[in-house]
Amino acid sequence: GKVLLVAGGVGITPMRALFETLPGAAGDITLLYRANSTQDLALWGELAKIADERGARLMYAVNSPDGERPDISAESLRRKIADIDRHDVFLCGPPGFARSVYEALRGAGVPARRIHHESFEM
Repeated sequence: GKVLLVAGGVGITPMRALFETLPGAAGDITLLYRANSTQDLALWGELAKIADERGARLMYAVNSPDGERPDISAESLRRKIADIDRHDVFLCGPPGFARSVYEALRGAGVPARRIHHESFEM
């Protein structure tokens, strides 16, 4: 099936491993990486290479230079991923991030049983 990986900040470390090893056909896997600034997009080159090799989608949400946070809302998720309600979602990041993304996913129609998350203290 289709899988969406959502990583916030250092949550990218476990997600990078999944992004590389998770079984899935081309087009089945999407990684959404949320970072505070472009400098934080540490693994970008590496992630882009993995995406390219396996035909996965890579999207990122990064604060604008004035510090404004990108909107990860039910609407923006549905706009980016039309069939999001048919994805299994793995979510990893700081607790506040994980909570807001979880709510956005539920609002976008993803069933709770399809959302797997790991939050950790920074």
